[in-house]
Amino acid sequence: MTSSPEAPPVKDGKNADEPSRLAAPQWLRRVATIRRQPGKLARILYGVSGLGLVLLLWWFLTRGQGDARIVDAYTLPSPGDTIRSFHSLWFDRQLSVSALTSLARVLGGFTVAAAVGVPLGVIAGSYPFFHAMIKPLTIFGRNVPIAALIPLTLIWFGLGEVQKVMFIFLASVAFVLFDAINSVHAVSDRYLDTAYTLGVHGSAKRGATQASLVGLIYGLVIAVGWFWMREDSTRTFIMELVSVGFWGRVALGFLCGWVLWFPITGHQMLGKVIFPLALPDIVNSLRLIFGLAFGYIMLAEVINARHGLGSIIIISQRQGPREHIYLCLIIISLLAWGIDRGILYLQRHLFPYLKHAET
Repeated sequence: MTSSPEAPPVKDGKNADEPSRLAAPQWLRRVATIRRQPGKLARILYGVSGLGLVLLLWWFLTRGQGDARIVDAYTLPSPGDTIRSFHSLWFDRQLSVSALTSLARVLGGFTVAAAVGVPLGVIAGSYPFFHAMIKPLTIFGRNVPIAALIPLTLIWFGLGEVQKVMFIFLASVAFVLFDAINSVHAVSDRYLDTAYTLGVHGSAKRGATQASLVGLIYGLVIAVGWFWMREDSTRTFIMELVSVGFWGRVALGFLCGWVLWFPITGHQMLGKVIFPLALPDIVNSLRLIFGLAFGYIMLAEVINARHGLGSIIIISQRQGPREHIYLCLIIISLLAWGIDRGILYLQRHLFPYLKHAET
């Protein structure tokens, strides 16, 4: 009796010798794997390909002349026409001055938002009673329509630079405060328990000195910023330095900074444990919120702005050329992206022990 030939081994319902003709290529499996991070070069290539697809679609919709175009030139100029209009935008409309002016306005308003929102958020995240007091304000600030702040800031601060800076501040501070509170809440209780066990409690020895240093920085920034925002001033900066008003604003800023930071620097648990542990998340949230604040620049410059990217966009929408609108949008995105990368670079060097997202 002859024995029948042995069947090939079976693995997962298939013959092991049978080639897997339906298996996906290795590169496709890598791409389709959930949460598998691509390499640095691959991320760059994917980003370039995404931009390339957008530019290709833009070119396709605007190719041709006259009626041969899918989208007319009035609605959407072609990429070539947009690039060629850069010369007039740079020289005729002072692009560099407008870009620096918009950047200064955003940095001014966002700096004030961070200077107020971060210490208040650390205190509110540490003391539940204070969190309960300001929670309705944070909900209101995060849900109010941003455009509704324009008439209010015009009534409160007039038509000058102060209105534009304070608009950015009011549009951003609620988000900074909310994220700072959440960053403090993310600090595990085990760190607090360990600190208590090691004897960390009560007031810090040099808390008042540290708060005074921060207050001095606040005062100088407020005084110099106020001088920059005064459009009608005929004084030089040297004249401003010897004026009573300048040092009065320094004193006011010093008092505000000291009041905001002394509850943190003057308490060992807040100043030595909670705030340092929450700081990486706070910096990361500031990086993300800054991009949001930069997006408000067009609303901030909608009225009485002599310079600014938002002003160029509004005038171009009314009078043309419309190519300048798209160039300004690209420039705003590049400025915000550059600052975002700069803050991310600082994150990686200030907190090298943390894993930072690549987004």
